[in-house]
Amino acid sequence: MLRRQGLLAGRWCLDPAEELSPGQLAELDRVHAAYPHLRDDDFVAEHLDQWMS
Repeated sequence: MLRRQGLLAGRWCLDPAEELSPGQLAELDRVHAAYPHLRDDDFVAEHLDQWMS
């Protein structure tokens, strides 16, 4: 979610050989769509320039 919101440039794990598990990205998409009332995308977008400067 942090990468999608622009807070991180990519997605990394502590172990560079690690990646998302099969189906994990689809599950993140599902949860993001299923619970729009829990998203803070608008708040992050409103403050992103300030935080990243």
